[in-house]
Amino acid sequence: MEEMKATYIQEANELLENLESSLLSLEDNPNDKSNIEQVFRVMHTLKGNSSMFGLAKIAEFVHDLETIYDKIRQGEMQLTREILNTTLASFDHLNLIIVDSELEDPANKENHDQLIYQIHQFIQKKSPAPAKTENTQAQQTNATEQLQADLENVVKTYHLYFEPKPEFLLDGSNPLILLAEIAQLGKALIIPHFKKLESIDDFQPTNCVTYWDVFIETNCAIATLNEVFVFAESNAIIEITPYLYTDLISNGEFSEFVQATIFKDVKLSATELDPLIEKVGKKVEVHTENQTVAKSASDANAALKTAKVEAKEKVVSSIRVSSDKLDELMNLVSELVTTQASLTLYNQKNETPELEIISENIEKLSRRLRDIAFGMTLVPINNMFSRFQRLVRDVSMSLNKEVQFVTEGGETELDKSIIETLTDPLMHIIRNSLDHGLELPEKREALDKPRKGTVKLKAFYSGISVYIQITDDGKGMDVDVIREKAISKGFMKPEDVLSDKEIFDFIFYPGFSTAAVVTDISGRGVGMDVVKRNIAELKGSIIVDSKVDIGTTLTIKLPLSLSIIDGLLVEVANVFYIIPLSVVDKCYEVGNKEMIGNFNQLLVLDNQQIPFINIHKEFGYEEISDAENSQIIVVSDSDRRVGISVDCIIGEYQAVVKPIGKYYRNQDFISGATILGDGSIALVMDTHKIIDLYTEHAKTELKS
Repeated sequence: MEEMKATYIQEANELLENLESSLLSLEDNPNDKSNIEQVFRVMHTLKGNSSMFGLAKIAEFVHDLETIYDKIRQGEMQLTREILNTTLASFDHLNLIIVDSELEDPANKENHDQLIYQIHQFIQKKSPAPAKTENTQAQQTNATEQLQADLENVVKTYHLYFEPKPEFLLDGSNPLILLAEIAQLGKALIIPHFKKLESIDDFQPTNCVTYWDVFIETNCAIATLNEVFVFAESNAIIEITPYLYTDLISNGEFSEFVQATIFKDVKLSATELDPLIEKVGKKVEVHTENQTVAKSASDANAALKTAKVEAKEKVVSSIRVSSDKLDELMNLVSELVTTQASLTLYNQKNETPELEIISENIEKLSRRLRDIAFGMTLVPINNMFSRFQRLVRDVSMSLNKEVQFVTEGGETELDKSIIETLTDPLMHIIRNSLDHGLELPEKREALDKPRKGTVKLKAFYSGISVYIQITDDGKGMDVDVIREKAISKGFMKPEDVLSDKEIFDFIFYPGFSTAAVVTDISGRGVGMDVVKRNIAELKGSIIVDSKVDIGTTLTIKLPLSLSIIDGLLVEVANVFYIIPLSVVDKCYEVGNKEMIGNFNQLLVLDNQQIPFINIHKEFGYEEISDAENSQIIVVSDSDRRVGISVDCIIGEYQAVVKPIGKYYRNQDFISGATILGDGSIALVMDTHKIIDLYTEHAKTELKS
């Protein structure tokens, strides 16, 4: 039972996420029929699931809320801001009571009663229906789309064929509950059939051998019927055929024909049904603005079937898998990659042709398996967007600011563990944009800006990295103000010469804030340092770009995944290191004489001056001899290219990144470790940190 309750909570959370997203979209477009239908369907599904699990209080609460949106979609009520506010408050309440279904918490019980009272007030109040305007949405669509929209509200007949697979009952699913829910949508005629068994030995008591033909007269859209079977589609055959006819179920000839197939192993076909329906049914004509849109049933049926195809195309076959199983899969793939590296090393030592072929095939398969496993653990970033939309809405209202929240690249995917860690930092950045970035409407108008400010959240791929940008068109940050604050805090000296980027980095120092007034939202100097630390733990970086009265952009760069990386295996003083391939630009061989005594730490490579870091010196190894050559690996770090010297480049390597032990815990330039094929350890370099530490060290030496 606990496992089933956990499944319910997981499904309810997904439904509530969809509900919040649709509600926030409705706030900007209150007449959007598709979003209203979506809100109604989500509530209907949540109510059905709650009833199925015996959670009566939740089911009754959602039923009352659903009644409001049923009236809105029927045109009996108008969606208002007050209704939206109450619905969003109900959303917050549902998030709490799905784990407190008996309202044992007194605060939940009190809030529950207050919300029910507000909902009943809306239901009892005679709200005027929305007035029709000359420029309706239907007039903006093509004829087919208009006809489909009009057909949603007319009574018609559907033929639904429902055949559960034999194993349908094994997971606790009950087809009778689904049929009962379908019957509630209109006037229904349900015909059961039994599959014919060749022998009594073929009978299995756990198998489902019953299937159904259902005829239902209703004004529901085809999507509403599909919604009833949303959790049964993968385990049953479901076919829905629309007919623009009524009075079929009550017709004696039609009823006698279909009931003659009860309990028989017979599937009613369109070849038999279509002529009979045209003969005994009553045609339905659809009218819009007193003009007949569908003059024949065939025209309307064609539109209905088009809608059916479009609805089916949107259904994506999927299966629910526990995140623990995905984590276990990634661990096993990691072990496979390590074992494959051992096999490759063994093959290199033995040089057996047959073994070489096997080793190459294993390597190809492990790479493909790794990519597939990665894809399964990646989650679209738009899963976070709805909670950010709600954050912007609530904070902007409390600040009396008008804000437009724009999102781009929601389909961009990230490792689920990265998304979980990234949510709080992004929320803090967005709060700062709303509080400190955007001006009040009156101030914006005085600056010839639109009253409504814009906060934009954008995600996109670049190479094997993901970039997330948060941009606002507010007042921006003044470099001089930040500089003066940094001097007063002792973070820099008045004579120091720093670039704008380096000055902006002071906002990530603990306790640094330029806010003149401390608010409940931000301005205490606590948070941006945590933001940078959290992003650094994800092996990412953050860059600030801002201009006064123009706005501010914060760009976060993150790896796609943290568990397995493609790297370059190198050797320094008989110690192995991995440099992520994502940062490697080009490799060169350079004589050590060019590096030893090079006072300005610059090399000319491909006619360009490239600064380099002598790893031997920085890591405290013995100085390299004059006679040897070294390899220079040029890496990219934001907008700069820097060379890193190593003794030897061994080659490309798939590294399974493991956490480092306590001895390296305080070393910022090492981000992890991996086990090589021969069992030895290689440390994973964080080149971004190495460059930053070297830059700080060089500045300190110059000052002294």
